[in-house]
Order: sequence, then structure tokens, then C-alpha cells
Amino acid sequence: MTLLAGALLLGACHRVADSEPTPEGTTSPVTTARNDGRTLRIFMWSDYIDPAVVKTFEKRHGVKVVIDTFESNESMLAKLQGGGASYDLANPSNYVVQTMVRARLLQPVGKEELHNFGNLAAGFLNPNFDPGNVYTIPYQFAATGLAYNAGRYTPPVDSWALIFGPDDRVKFALLDDPREVIGAALKYLGYSVNTGRVEELREARNLLRRTVRKKGFESFAGGPEIRNKLLAAQIDLGQIYVGDLLQGAAEDDRLKVFLPREGTTISTDTLVLLRSSPNPGLARTFLNYVLNAEVSAAISNYTYYGNPNRAARPLLDPLLLTQRGAMPTDEDFRSGRVEFINELPPGTTPRIYDRIWTDLKSR
Repeated sequence: MTLLAGALLLGACHRVADSEPTPEGTTSPVTTARNDGRTLRIFMWSDYIDPAVVKTFEKRHGVKVVIDTFESNESMLAKLQGGGASYDLANPSNYVVQTMVRARLLQPVGKEELHNFGNLAAGFLNPNFDPGNVYTIPYQFAATGLAYNAGRYTPPVDSWALIFGPDDRVKFALLDDPREVIGAALKYLGYSVNTGRVEELREARNLLRRTVRKKGFESFAGGPEIRNKLLAAQIDLGQIYVGDLLQGAAEDDRLKVFLPREGTTISTDTLVLLRSSPNPGLARTFLNYVLNAEVSAAISNYTYYGNPNRAARPLLDPLLLTQRGAMPTDEDFRSGRVEFINELPPGTTPRIYDRIWTDLKSR
């Protein structure tokens, strides 16, 4: 956890330009398999990669990269399980990886072919959701906070009570993500974001029912949409992935974010190679590319999410150090104030979470 919390620390501002970055490793780069096509299709979170990084990869390898986006892990899974598209790579959070493995959606990433795999920080190797990094490459990590536009509103406390308390004078938006929203309610109530206790989940459901009935509740939305609503001063508060907020804060210093004192969630987003990939060789070439230190830093300097690549740390934008919400401390992890979202055990518990979410979205 110390390594994880420190993954954002120290570095100089750096962005990748349209020119090619430094070589991807000290040995020969991964080559594209002859039977691969010339189009790489990626399914990932919206606004989650520097376009210059994609452009450079296309130019270097003479290929086209097509990126489709999603706003929640659940919608990503539904599309992949429905067979609606033929992607090479996807971008799931850690807590759905084993679900994808059981559904036979993934094939090994072949880390032995990725010469830049050694750039990763030790804290991201051999994770409990993917022992040995067989199926995943850590991409970015993020805590979830509450954000505000200081030109419109200044929160009196650093608490989820601003949303979940009895006051209905604040206009707010919540993430369109069941584990984040239910997790926030659970932390406010003093429970784990991964609880399977029926009585605790019932209490969270009742709290959320009251919350979405408030006059101040504006919508469920993705992180970039909430950031844009804050920039436009349309809402007072927004639950948001810290990286999404910092993208806006780089342009408008009125945007602020904090980690609520009751606690919040954190997750690691990964890159996975889909079993049905038409272009596995090209996909592995891309995985090796994003593990390059300069490329990895450029991605974080664009997204403002946490970086799991130890070789990239000296190249990170100093802005990542200026917002408290971007850097959970060792004590945040030790105390459980910042808690990883884990995969729920198969059976009744996931169905309870699903029912709570369906109930909220129907109101």
C-alpha cells in the first residue's frame, strides 16, 4: 500500500508530443503478427488516453486505432458479453477482472513478450484480482472524491453529509456507477464498500432512496460530464474520479476536490486482451508501448490519474502533487479511509447490489 500511495509522487512536467517518444525498451520491440489486421480496436473509459499517444502509435506502426468508450464497468461487461462488438483490448477496473475470466472473455496478455513490463511498480505486481498478472496490465489508478467549483460554492465540511445529510439546498450529481454510489453511501454509514451484510446494504439503499428524491439531485453521469457541469457552474457538488476533476483544474483553478472524511473508494483500471481479439499481436504491441516510461507519463499527465509505472514517476506533471485528493496517504490506506473496491463473491451479494442500483435508476 505504501508503494501504491506513493505512485504519484514527485516528477517534472512532461507531455508526449506528436514526435515519437523514446524507444519502448532496451531490447527489440514486440512485433505485429503477420495475420493481424491493421486496425486496433479498444474499449475504454471515456477521455482516458492522450490523443497524441494514440497518434504516435498509429504513425509508428502504420495502423489505425479505433477507441469506443463506456461510462461504467457494468455497461462494458454487458456489451462484451452480448457479443455486440469485436474489440482487441478493454479497460476494466480491478473488481470485474475475475468476472471476465470466468466468463471466458480474456486471454493471457503474454507479459513475457512485453519488454517494458519491468517498468511497473512492485505494488502493482501479482495483485489479488490477477495473481501473476496473467490477464491484466495496470493502466491507471484513482480515488473518488467530492468536487466543487469554488466560484459557485464552498463546502462547509469535507463530508459525504453534504450529499447524504438532511440539507437539500445543494445541487449535486452522482457517478453513473453502482459500486461508486453504493460504496459512498456505505462509507458515510461507517461500513465497508465491499460489505455483503444484508442489513448494511438495506440501510445504504434507504439512504440512497432519500438522496435521489432530493430536489438538489441533478443526475447520474460519467466523470467528464460531471466535471463539465462543475466548470459551467450548473451544480454545486459532484462525486467524481479525482483524475477527471484534475483535468479541469489544470485549466480552471476554481475546481477543487477532496476525499470525504468518512472515507471513499479507490480502484485500479487495467488493460486486458480479449479472447476474441482479431489482432492479438498488434494488441500486445500496444500494451508494450503504453508501458514505456515516457508514454505512461504522458497518459497520466493527460488524465491526471495515478500512475502505476515506477519508471514514469520522474516525468509526471507537478500538478498531480498540488491537489490533496490526488494522493491518498499511507494513513488513508492503513485506516481504511481509502478502500479498494473488490469483486463481490458470486451468489446473493452481487444480486443485492444490482437490485439496489436498478431501484435507484428507476426513480
